[in-house]
Amino acid sequence: MLRAAADALTDTEAELRRLNWALAAYGRSSSALIHFQTLDDLVASICGAIIAQEEYVIAAVGLAESDPGKPVRLLAGAGPALAYLDGINLSWDESRPEGNGPTGRAVRSGESLIIRDALTEPLFAPWRERARPFGIRSSVTVPFRRDGRVVGVILVYASRPHAFGAKELELFSELGSELAFAMSVAEDRAQLKAAEAARLTAEDAAREAQAELARAGRLLSVGEFASSIAHEINQPVAAIITNGDAALRWLARDPPDLDEVRAAIERMSRDAKRASGVVARTRGLLAKSRTDDAPLDVNEVAEEVLLYTADERRRSQVSVSTDLASGLPLVRGDRIQLQQVMLNLILNGMDAMKGVNDRPRLLQVRSMLRAEGEVLVEVEDCGVGLDPATSNRLFEHFFTTKDGGVGLGLPISRSIVEAHGGRLWAGPASAHGAVFRFCLPVAAFAAA
Repeated sequence: MLRAAADALTDTEAELRRLNWALAAYGRSSSALIHFQTLDDLVASICGAIIAQEEYVIAAVGLAESDPGKPVRLLAGAGPALAYLDGINLSWDESRPEGNGPTGRAVRSGESLIIRDALTEPLFAPWRERARPFGIRSSVTVPFRRDGRVVGVILVYASRPHAFGAKELELFSELGSELAFAMSVAEDRAQLKAAEAARLTAEDAAREAQAELARAGRLLSVGEFASSIAHEINQPVAAIITNGDAALRWLARDPPDLDEVRAAIERMSRDAKRASGVVARTRGLLAKSRTDDAPLDVNEVAEEVLLYTADERRRSQVSVSTDLASGLPLVRGDRIQLQQVMLNLILNGMDAMKGVNDRPRLLQVRSMLRAEGEVLVEVEDCGVGLDPATSNRLFEHFFTTKDGGVGLGLPISRSIVEAHGGRLWAGPASAHGAVFRFCLPVAAFAAA
């Protein structure tokens, strides 16, 4: 019985390590997706995240091309056994011997293909002797699509048999979706540059410069938004890693505290779902998909953002006071976008109090129902306050009072609030600092 219990604990500990790896790989690749400059950089980052699992000896990405012979061109790869792929002609042409291996079959069928044991499965026989010196015992080939068509594959090789299951396939499939999306973004960038180069002439240089400034404004706005979203992703990912380490410590106790382990795993699952939601909503925003219009409690939105900024507030020695009215009617909107507004206002308030040393650094967050049938949210700091000479420019693009600031956070926040049918404005606080307010209309169904 003791041996069985020890084996169960070992299996649980291994599963927790795999879960931590999967979440860390997803967080790293999602962050790379938001910030990537070239497709090669993104692929290299994803491959590096995959091989952080020690038993994986190769992670690579190949693109299925339509040239004669239908080659699968390796874009990038990582791992101690990467040399195994040197000289191997990958293809998805059914008429060629090399096109009937795992890669070719996965591209043609659009389904993932697992080699559970490279030493025994007939499909892997043509590559078995080449794989043996590299210690390769199993592999998985996961295709990914763009516009409904398979455009590439993720290849992962492991040093032990039966290394891949449903959870790994789910993660690799999600990474493939991110790669397909990044390919679309990279292609759009290339087409934009080519079109601009073709249009640019000496006669219209001045007009083109003006248009370029407008385009730069839009791109920087998206970049500023994505940067803040990346900050928001880091919070649940950090919490996941912390809870994973805690679960391992509870397991190592004698006897193990399984209740604490279960609670830690539940917290990890909750934060993982939140990180996944942030990435999905960011991808939808950049792809111009519709916003997630749903009934929301603004108090919940405020409390969530305050929770995610708790560590940063402690480091900045900022305390928070909340006065959130109970029983507020719901508003209708996109949770991630409204969290972005709250995050921007709270971080701005904290920045405004960095130089305050003669009084407590207090941030006040309030909510209330206005007589006009709107829900009002206020974020008040006790910092340096608004400069009367420049306060009317706070919401202008590229205007900033912060060192190293871009001057886009407040304009983006105002745009989000106005897209929800509300208003965002600022004014001086009663004693010290500034107060930022935004109001949102009550959802029609809630009023009814």
